[in-house]
Amino acid sequence: MGHLITGVTAYRVRLPLIRPYHLSFGALEAYDSLLVRIQADDGEEGFGEATDCPGYFVQALSDAWAFTRANGPGLPGKDPQTALNRIINKEHHLSFAATPLLTAIETLISVSEEKTRGSERIPLLGIVQGETPEAIVADAEKLLESGYRTLKFKVGFSVDEDLARLRLLQARLKPGIRVRLDANQGYDYSQAFQFLEGLDPEGIELLEQPLDPEAWEDMTRLAQISQVPLMLDEAINTEEDLDRTLETGCATAVKFKLMKCGSLAGLEKMIRKASDAGLKVILGNGVATDMGCFHEAQLSARLGLIDHAGEMNGFLKGTEQFLQPPLHVDKGRLIFPSTRPTVRWELVSQFAVETASWGHISMPGRSL
Repeated sequence: MGHLITGVTAYRVRLPLIRPYHLSFGALEAYDSLLVRIQADDGEEGFGEATDCPGYFVQALSDAWAFTRANGPGLPGKDPQTALNRIINKEHHLSFAATPLLTAIETLISVSEEKTRGSERIPLLGIVQGETPEAIVADAEKLLESGYRTLKFKVGFSVDEDLARLRLLQARLKPGIRVRLDANQGYDYSQAFQFLEGLDPEGIELLEQPLDPEAWEDMTRLAQISQVPLMLDEAINTEEDLDRTLETGCATAVKFKLMKCGSLAGLEKMIRKASDAGLKVILGNGVATDMGCFHEAQLSARLGLIDHAGEMNGFLKGTEQFLQPPLHVDKGRLIFPSTRPTVRWELVSQFAVETASWGHISMPGRSL
């Protein structure tokens, strides 16, 4: 670990996707991200990320940019641990906006890291993105041939059309393959009820966030009649949200993402609390570059979250990866490297639409 922070650089980047990613609240054609680089006086580096997903997070990328510009100038010359403590003590509701800066400091000082046991293989789910019947079948067959055992399928658009598309997918399933449904809060209660009534539960792992994040009473009612497990995602942002889930019994599973928790330490705290309470924990962000996916994969490996397919697969959607060596998947499993990656900051710069720097950063540096 370095003794003092010497420089900070923030990059607002726009990374095109290989194909549009369709959600119930819109389609993404590119990642709009804030990437932060922090370097210490011994050349070691930390990096962090937040990627915008309009309609999902309470905060936006502009909030992350403002947070970083407000706190970044005061970091050069500071001890990393002291700098981290000061920011956390000053900010009371740390989440999306704080994630890039705090995660970069954390990885610089390894406050939330332990050495992994060499190369790790973390199960990932594969996403069926096809919209037409032919594309759905093609996506599913390709994923199954590639070794994926859990498939993600987006619903929350039109109940009848969702059920028809899902039946088409279910007809292609092999024994032992599970489907994780995600409505992205696209239904109201009556639509979710109708969807569950028409759903064949065969091969369905769970239904994720069918209702608006504030619809706690309706989620509780839905849980009482659902024939498949329910999972909360957008509704879980704070410990209070997690407590409410446990009190109401409205879900048996929760999904966490680094960008919802503000820091790696905050994410680990939420995971441990949910696990200790008996909830099924899913970790991972499908809308993130390889930087955010790396952090989630590293924590997943350290905490042993390998019983259920992770969702830190956003790096597969972008046209480029920024880490070297790059993340890759083999037979449906993310191969987590045994060596610490470096960031190709020259490539990051090519996709940057705006940058801000404080202090001095030498090139190339060593990334954690």
